[in-house]
Amino acid sequence: MNIQPATGFNNPPIDAAHSFRALLTAMSRPGSLQPLPIKLPQVAKLTPAASLVALTLVDHESPVWLDDELNNHVINQFFKFNCNAPLTTYHNQAMLAFFAQCPTQKTLSGFNQGTASYPDQSATFIIQVNSLSHNAGNHTVTLTGPGIQTEQTLNVDGLTKQFWTWSQDNHKKFPLGNDVILAAPDCIAALPRTTKITEAGKCL
Repeated sequence: MNIQPATGFNNPPIDAAHSFRALLTAMSRPGSLQPLPIKLPQVAKLTPAASLVALTLVDHESPVWLDDELNNHVINQFFKFNCNAPLTTYHNQAMLAFFAQCPTQKTLSGFNQGTASYPDQSATFIIQVNSLSHNAGNHTVTLTGPGIQTEQTLNVDGLTKQFWTWSQDNHKKFPLGNDVILAAPDCIAALPRTTKITEAGKCL
């Protein structure tokens, strides 16, 4: 693995605008694949896609939680130097949580899911996955809900069946619950809490 020193956008105003548009499109069109608009290096185990999400969404008012694989000096410096982000080890304090791989249901249950008055205060999960595509396969789920005209299939290599069970339960809690951004090597996709997982039996 090619480990690079912590680095951010080369042209912050323009790069951030392009990245924000990609994330906004991903959230408004659940399950759609958004290519990475900016080329970024790998930062330890933090992939370019996850780095792009961090540089776009994280600031000094966004406490960040990192899983054990990502919680190291190199990545901590990346968040502190480029995002001015406060890092926390407490699940319930995090606004964004980054995972090197699929988390367990128990891990996800400890994060803030918002309140009836402030559902926007829930944590957003950024999960690194091996690949994303719309090809049918053993890792395919079917999505329906706002932003999807009829239905959207999504093939995700890197998530467990237990994660999809959590996603189904997460949707039922709307307007509470957590939004998810999936970070593949070459693209991102989003699973807002409004998205219903209508088929998850093939995901193993």
